[in-house]
Amino acid sequence: MIMIMRGIKERLLFVAIAPAALVALGLALYFLGLRFSDADAALTSRGTALAQQLADAAANAIPDRNVDELTRLARAAASQPDIAGIVVADAAGQLLTSVGTGPVLDAAAPHADRWSNLADDGRIRLFHAPVRPAALTAAVPAAAAGGVTVAMSLAAVQAHKREVWVVTLLATLALLTAAAALAHWLSRDIAVTAAELEQALEKIRSGHYGERVPTHPDGALARIGSGVNDLAAAIEATQRKAARNLAEREEELARQLGFAQAMLDAQANSGIGLAVIEDGKIVFANPAVERMSGYNLQQLRDMSHFVEIAHPDDRELIMRNHLQRLAGAGFEDRYDFVLLRKDGGMRNVQLAQTSIAAGNRLQVLGILVDITERKQAEAQLAETHRQLLTRKEEAERSNLAKSRFLAAASHDLRQPLHALMLFAAELETTAATPDQKRLSGQIGAATGAMGELLDALLEVSRLDTAGITPQRQAHALGPLLESIADAHRQSAAAKGLRLACVGTQAWADSDPHLLRRLVGNLVANAVRYTQKGGIVIGVRRAGGNLRIEVWDTGVGIHAEQLPHIFQEFYQVGNLERDTGKGLGLGLAIVDRIARMLGHPLHVRSALRRGSVFGVSLPRAVPAGAKPAPSPQPLPHAARILVAGESRPELESLGNLLENWGYRVLRAGDERLLRAHMAAMPDLVVCDERFMAGLARALAGRPRPRPQVVLVGDPPSGPLASVTGLFFDGRLAKPVKPGRLRALLHHLLEEAAERANT
Repeated sequence: MIMIMRGIKERLLFVAIAPAALVALGLALYFLGLRFSDADAALTSRGTALAQQLADAAANAIPDRNVDELTRLARAAASQPDIAGIVVADAAGQLLTSVGTGPVLDAAAPHADRWSNLADDGRIRLFHAPVRPAALTAAVPAAAAGGVTVAMSLAAVQAHKREVWVVTLLATLALLTAAAALAHWLSRDIAVTAAELEQALEKIRSGHYGERVPTHPDGALARIGSGVNDLAAAIEATQRKAARNLAEREEELARQLGFAQAMLDAQANSGIGLAVIEDGKIVFANPAVERMSGYNLQQLRDMSHFVEIAHPDDRELIMRNHLQRLAGAGFEDRYDFVLLRKDGGMRNVQLAQTSIAAGNRLQVLGILVDITERKQAEAQLAETHRQLLTRKEEAERSNLAKSRFLAAASHDLRQPLHALMLFAAELETTAATPDQKRLSGQIGAATGAMGELLDALLEVSRLDTAGITPQRQAHALGPLLESIADAHRQSAAAKGLRLACVGTQAWADSDPHLLRRLVGNLVANAVRYTQKGGIVIGVRRAGGNLRIEVWDTGVGIHAEQLPHIFQEFYQVGNLERDTGKGLGLGLAIVDRIARMLGHPLHVRSALRRGSVFGVSLPRAVPAGAKPAPSPQPLPHAARILVAGESRPELESLGNLLENWGYRVLRAGDERLLRAHMAAMPDLVVCDERFMAGLARALAGRPRPRPQVVLVGDPPSGPLASVTGLFFDGRLAKPVKPGRLRALLHHLLEEAAERANT
């Protein structure tokens, strides 16, 4: 009996323990499966969501290749503890940025949408999301511009699984222990509890996560029920979290969809047309295309081929590019064509195309921009430019013809004007009565003004026709400025003005002859327009350059007149064209010389306070000191030979020199020239056209030879040799008697000093 009771007890114990053990094992395995699946699902959901969030955030940065923004996004996301690394790459698989180390660095290659895979070491799971432009609707997905790959560590998930495994194992052992200890009365309670458990689990399995097991009064069964309830509560919490995440994703997707639609509407409102072409037909067109073409969407869809909206002359180009795009060959992805409107009008349109994948079909997205107004503006601009070029060429030809005419006319006028000035000078020396002296003075002044005008016009013409080539060299500014000041001190003193030159040791890189002419004109202009006060000439340092400045206390120039003062014949306050106030060509010559030398001009002025004219020029390294000019010697009588072909000029010039006290020899041909050379003249004044004969006459003459003064057209550069003969001085026709007398005086005194030494 005892054995039977024992057997029944054992059977009862077996019957009690076996179901409990099976139930506990089943619950444990089910719980483990659910928890493991929940952990993996949570990891997958979180990794996919994070990769997609980063892809959405990088949608604008990847096309712009904004590496700094991409790196900032990646670092911000990688700060989470279970993120092993992040990689951002473009559509070609080229790495743009990466955060983290290990297998994630090898994940730059492009993958399929929502791609996920374990790394080789099994400790990291990779999640990939493509980056698509935000300007396309969901019905028209865009080609991926790149991809974002997120690597998440499995360490936390695996630790959680181990914890769940241990807890489940311990709970199962506890259940089995409790079942064994209470086996003698489990036959009743176990059956009830098993039914309740089975019913609760079935409801939980069917989705009723709020189902709970009734509380059993027995402690062991109560713990089992509590464990099942805890399991159901955990499943319910996971389901709520998953539902919340799904709702957030749906909300984000709706927001992105709204943003994409807003972008499309904005493009359409701004005139950017979008059209999708499939199998040669238009399947979608935004309102901008409808306005551009005059067709509605349905009419565009009804066209047999999309090239029908293009001008017949452009259809071949459009079709060829379209077929090459479909075949994967090279093509023009941006070109212009003429669009035919429904009303018969034409619009110039620029078309840009790109391919998009739509399942197993290939679609072409066309972006159309109306450039009709731009084409019209370009044509108008080209025509205006052509007209301006034509007018510019005509003006240049006219200006060149004017300059050539002035040069030729001045050359032809020099001979009679030269003779007239000599006659006037001779008349002044022989005038006996006051009326004759007054008349001769007026004639001299008029011929002098005419000579100045002729010199100025000829210089302007030579500057305009590139008749002068600058000879730049390093030279000292001090002696040059001092000589300019000396040349104008007498005229300044005659008006009661102070003329000062501030000494300088600076050297400049320029043409000294042209620079002398430029600064001399500025000083002459300052003397002419200054009635009281004075003029100062000086040099300032301006960075690595120098600036010569001429200050005066004259009448000043109004700001509105400053842009015009460098124009020919433009004078401030000389509407009556009084030649005593100048000719209006001095500053025009200054401007031309400055542009020829590449020296910028500067001018500042204030009414009734004066003006400052400056010219900037580069500094130069000193090349050595220059000898100081010798003092002006006193005049003395000498034998001078005058040679020339013009008999009137020869007589007038000879008479003028004789009135000055010189002994004059005249030679109108080469025979007389050779004869007079035997008389050993001290100086020869020769016409430029007679220089060849003079050279032949001096060829066999022993040294020392007489000094030679050349009279002719103004030189285009520094003094040079003529027909192999070097001359000591040169005067331009018409010769001013004062200049001729000073030059003869200077040359003869130099010759006397050399003879005494």
